[in-house]
Amino acid sequence: MLYTATLYALLGTGLAASIGFLVMHRPRRFFRVTEINASWWILIVGLWYARSLVLLGIRGALPSHEWWDIALSLGLLGAIDALLLVRFFSYASYLRKHPKGPPTAS
Repeated sequence: MLYTATLYALLGTGLAASIGFLVMHRPRRFFRVTEINASWWILIVGLWYARSLVLLGIRGALPSHEWWDIALSLGLLGAIDALLLVRFFSYASYLRKHPKGPPTAS
């Protein structure tokens, strides 16, 4: 039960950070190299997290995992969440300093 709740929390946090960044960034020319470098990895991870949340809701977490498997999955999810949150908060800080937005947004 604790493992399932932790998975929900980590996946929800990552998905929220991914969606939040994409909403703030508002990519208009989605296939430019600059936008691909800035946004696509976040979009891909967000879709992966959404898929994982849906599958977790349908199947649930398997309680038969070994301790190292649980530690690895939670550790990797925590590391990816940390990267997404750093990206989200650093972009929010950038927008506070540059209220007109990035030059690639137009």
